[in-house]
Amino acid sequence: IQDWGTSLLLAQKLGAKAKCLVDLGHHLPNCNIEQIVSRLIMEGKLGGFHFNDSKYADDDLTVGSLRPYQLYLIFNELVDGVPGGDLSKSGFGWMIDASHNTKDPLEDLLQSVEAIKIAYAEALIIDRKKLELAQEKNDAVKAQEIMQHAFRTDVRALLAEARLQSGAAIHPIEFYRENSVRGNLVRERG
Repeated sequence: IQDWGTSLLLAQKLGAKAKCLVDLGHHLPNCNIEQIVSRLIMEGKLGGFHFNDSKYADDDLTVGSLRPYQLYLIFNELVDGVPGGDLSKSGFGWMIDASHNTKDPLEDLLQSVEAIKIAYAEALIIDRKKLELAQEKNDAVKAQEIMQHAFRTDVRALLAEARLQSGAAIHPIEFYRENSVRGNLVRERG
């Protein structure tokens, strides 16, 4: 479907079960994807995502590799649009849509998952009360400061702590490489 408006129109015509998929690689250059996400949430028609990044078209590059701020703004809309910001209860489909032409596919997926977690964590730490006040006062400068403060906060230590608490590898790519995961998988598959 050529654009999100047509996708929304078709989903509305098809009924309550029809939803829209947002593929981050299928938008015109400089498209305001976060606004699309917001509108689809408002209409109850956001079904899910194909997370990736793009430069020239549907390149299917590593999530957040080129536009991490846009990814963060998308997660801001998701957190804002889902009660309590708990995306695990959103009902959205979450997929990584990547093409592994130059990277080990599992390393690329690990990088993509990390970018998604970072963007989500940054969106969760936005001071929503202050942001709402700035928006009500039409104070674009204050709103930008609030948004950029959360984006510029390094949440990687929090993610590492969460991994440690759950028994996961603190540095997933290092673990993957040090334990020869790819080589072991290749041997297992023959």
